Amino acid sequence: MAEGQKQNKPLLSQAPYRGRVQAQGDDIEKDGGYSCPWAQNVPVTDRDGLSFLAKIEEQCTKSQKAQRKQAFAKAKRFVKLASEQGGVRPEAQPRSFQDSKRTVSNARVDIEISFEKSS
Repeated sequence: MAEGQKQNKPLLSQAPYRGRVQAQGDDIEKDGGYSCPWAQNVPVTDRDGLSFLAKIEEQCTKSQKAQRKQAFAKAKRFVKLASEQGGVRPEAQPRSFQDSKRTVSNARVDIEISFEKSS
């Protein structure tokens, strides 16, 4: 981009559609767990949401995936259902999903979605 030329896209920090998908729990040593954040100018599609979930699932070890098998399935179902129903409202956020057979008590998958209107 030439010097002095204005960028047409708003900065990601100003993008109205934001959120993140996370895998968290005591069995994940990475501070804050595995996270896939986004900030964009258009709503997230079901394809995007499923892709974000796949990215964090890929970061999990075999045992971490086992602790969250049902949680990932529930989160994927949530994304698909939200898409079929036309999206989710910010007040329905955040959502946490857990596996009933987990042995790590706080092992979970979280989905947070927000929309910030510009003034």
